[in-house]
Amino acid sequence: MSQNRKRRRQLSPPQPSSEAPASDSHNEPDEPEEEGSTAPSATSAGPDATDEARLEHAIRLYKNQISTAYASYELPELSNQLDKFRQHMIAWPCKMCPKKINRPAYNSSCSNLLTHAGRCLRKQQVSPSDKKLASVGVSGTGDIDPREVLQQCAVWCAEGAKPFLALGEPSLKRILHPTIIKNLPSRKQLSKAIHMLYLCVQEKFCEELKKHQGAMYLGVDAWQTPNGYDLIGAVIYRLIVDKAGNVQLHSMPLDFVKLKERHTGEYLARVVQFIVEKFGLENRICGIVSDNAANNGTMIEELKSLFFNHLGEKKSTDWGDHESDDSDNEEEAQDLIERFDDDVNDAEDSESDDGDDTPDNDVKDAELGPDDELSLEDIEDLEDEDDGDVYTSASCRQSLAKFCAIATKLRKSPNSKAKFIKICKDNECEKPHNIKRDVPTRWNSTYQQLKSIFRCENAIFTWQRDKQFGTPRKVHLNQGDFDLAQDLVQVLKPFFEFTLQLSIQSSARVAEVVIMIDQITGNLSTLIANEDGRYPPALRNACRAGIRLTNKYYLLTDCLPIYRIAMVLHPSFKDEYFKLAQWPQSWIDEAINLTRDMFNTNYKAKQPTSSQTSVKQGPAKPQTGVLAGLGAAAAARLAEVISDPVDIWLAGGLVLDSDSSPVNGLKWWGKQKRSGNNHHGLLQMALDVLGCPATSVDVERSFNFGRDYVSARRHNLDAKSVSRGMALSFYSKNGKIKPLDLHEYMEKRKDDMKSKAKQKAAVVQGVLTVE
Repeated sequence: MSQNRKRRRQLSPPQPSSEAPASDSHNEPDEPEEEGSTAPSATSAGPDATDEARLEHAIRLYKNQISTAYASYELPELSNQLDKFRQHMIAWPCKMCPKKINRPAYNSSCSNLLTHAGRCLRKQQVSPSDKKLASVGVSGTGDIDPREVLQQCAVWCAEGAKPFLALGEPSLKRILHPTIIKNLPSRKQLSKAIHMLYLCVQEKFCEELKKHQGAMYLGVDAWQTPNGYDLIGAVIYRLIVDKAGNVQLHSMPLDFVKLKERHTGEYLARVVQFIVEKFGLENRICGIVSDNAANNGTMIEELKSLFFNHLGEKKSTDWGDHESDDSDNEEEAQDLIERFDDDVNDAEDSESDDGDDTPDNDVKDAELGPDDELSLEDIEDLEDEDDGDVYTSASCRQSLAKFCAIATKLRKSPNSKAKFIKICKDNECEKPHNIKRDVPTRWNSTYQQLKSIFRCENAIFTWQRDKQFGTPRKVHLNQGDFDLAQDLVQVLKPFFEFTLQLSIQSSARVAEVVIMIDQITGNLSTLIANEDGRYPPALRNACRAGIRLTNKYYLLTDCLPIYRIAMVLHPSFKDEYFKLAQWPQSWIDEAINLTRDMFNTNYKAKQPTSSQTSVKQGPAKPQTGVLAGLGAAAAARLAEVISDPVDIWLAGGLVLDSDSSPVNGLKWWGKQKRSGNNHHGLLQMALDVLGCPATSVDVERSFNFGRDYVSARRHNLDAKSVSRGMALSFYSKNGKIKPLDLHEYMEKRKDDMKSKAKQKAAVVQGVLTVE
């Protein structure tokens, strides 16, 4: 085979060295070498020429069109890239694509220009069989930036509480965009992306909070994940103005931090301090909302000593923290709620005032401990029950057990439920045709069960006597059971309505809390009075226990100045509500004084201190007779016109809806802000006070999502992955993540690492040089 190869080489005649190589389109020169040609030569753009000369030479080549390669390009321009002589290259913009082809000015070959032009021409000539929806006018299906795939996948997993393996499922890949499938990240990349995006968003959110104007509040609560980690969640509350200019109370989970020690008040305070300092909010938090756990009271006291005292530099009144140690306020609050205890012995309340000598007792009186739960045995002056009553306390327990037995029967037996639904339709009962379960851990489930019993009363009478699908005789309901259900529905209805209102995200306001408690107290007092003799002693005794417990919560509410200030600044209440509720005049005066002191201390505009130069004039001519009294009269009238902003506010009328119901105070003040009416400086103060949240329900809502995030298939998640994944989910839902945030953050980290490496190398080189 080697000999055949040699013979082949011998058969091919060698090329004469004098002949020039065959012409190739890829090596086509810029211009022919002819004598007397007026076209510029290639040597005119040598390495020694200036940038202007090289660009001028390239433009002349483009205009002469000696080579067909230049027909596919626009007018050349100077490129940012450098050639081997450290000179700027010439950029040739392609007409068929946005790409620019760089060529050294000293190179006369058009091979790269022709190659790129041929490639673009072939792409245009080949008609693709598949077309994108964006090319036929369908919006929302454009190209996806490959740099954004990792961020979108991380947000999808975090926001939807999806496991990382879900992205690899074949059924999901069938509906994914080809760009996403091509750049699909791995599990480790997704986990790392969630951590990095969490840090990226927090950096930007810190800058956003620095620019925020107005009061901010914090809601905190602790929670244990399904896989055994203890976390503390923090939600920030603040007023924001949307694009339409409306003022809204915005709440967003700020962060979740793992608890590593015992949940003492001191340790919880340090963790909250860490979260506050992490976001730069040390001197800007005006209040903290939490539940009534005993360790939370200690936490509030610790936080006062840690950073709430710094609030006094700007706002000297700690009017936002939901704890109080003012014994005078407790005594006055106790005097106030005594008007609701006409039928209840006040011995226990009077004993709580005996411990004012020690500071620890003040904190105890301001919170409900585990021993504060009431029962009928704790209340004196109870009415005696008679066997002839419609129902008694003992029969009530049996009736509630019967209701639960009926709900269990319908839930466990499909045939019984089908029969029950048929009977409900025959009796034309209102839907739904079912009896709700009474779950101990679910709010208002007792009310919903009683309401369903009362709604399906006629059907239950018929269904329970059915021998095949009915209930045993011992759980049959009688008229007394239905009377109990009807009465309890009336008692529990206000609790159900207020619970729904307080459970809505960012809807609970401090001004509405006092109204809710007053309505609950008024409803219970009406039942206790029993003017029409309708309610038996068993129900009235239960209402006495409820009103005693309600008054304990009322005491906590009235011990805080912010509740009374919010009532004064509400456009539908002001001080008129206190008068209609028959509050003592001293209590009303104190609420107004608290409002005035807060305004003068924190919101009153400072008077200008610049002294004006006085013009020297001669002695004033003394006035005599009637003219002498005009000056004093003018000063007195001027004093009558200029009055306190709080007095001006209280002198105005009440603002009510068309149905004479109270308006939304926060929305009303927002309209005043859009119209430019600041009410003599009360506007910002009213927005800050009425924007204070009344409950920590938003923290509980975030924990509900946490139970979905740590599903049965994700019990191996680390505490940091759980906390950061939950936080990232809420950041995304609140619009805090922008496109390419993760890519820009990663590029920034790379640049920082490179700069640090260069600085370190420079330091090492400097040390070696010195040595």
